[in-house]
Amino acid sequence: ENATLAELAQWLVDKPLQIACILLVAWIATRIAQRLIRHSARRLVASTQDGALGRVSQTAVVGAAVPDPARAHARMEALQNVLGSVVSTIIWVIAVLVALGELGINLAPLIAGAGIAGVALGFGAQQMVRDYLAGLFIVSEDQFGPGDTIDLQDVSGTVESVSLRSTKLRDVDGVLWTVANGEILKVGNANKGWSRAKLDVVVAYGSDLRRAMDVIQA
Repeated sequence: ENATLAELAQWLVDKPLQIACILLVAWIATRIAQRLIRHSARRLVASTQDGALGRVSQTAVVGAAVPDPARAHARMEALQNVLGSVVSTIIWVIAVLVALGELGINLAPLIAGAGIAGVALGFGAQQMVRDYLAGLFIVSEDQFGPGDTIDLQDVSGTVESVSLRSTKLRDVDGVLWTVANGEILKVGNANKGWSRAKLDVVVAYGSDLRRAMDVIQA
């Protein structure tokens, strides 16, 4: 019944145990969240390949593109990394705040300052947030990817890389264009599922048209 020893035991045993329990719960929550995100990303990519998100049926069009496993794996990895980082950051920030509260630290000024900084950062980086959100939808919905020929109204060409913030494509003149994903309002993909090529074939007068059509189709 020594008050000094009791207070010392509280700081050396009780508080560390509480903080350890908080960190353990945060670690478990992070692992569970990562597993759920991995499962959700896998199902989303699989649903896109199976046509649940509107892919053209392969049996309806001759020569329709077959889903690329490497591309699907890259999309799944991108979704896992982004969503996993966001969720893990939120969980550990909450855990650190709770642990600081257990130490008797007044969190009101800290939270208020973080709120003001968050508002200022939100106003200053809203375009960047818009780009990242648009990139997340582009990757998750597989709107286009490296190797696709796309038309963004202002510029068209072959996609060389797609990140969450921007898309890089090279036009027919060899110019590499970098377009912020938040600026992409309409996109036409000539490699999505199937496409049609228009060819002007000159046939001489007096030729057998039926034979010419057979040769052209062949």
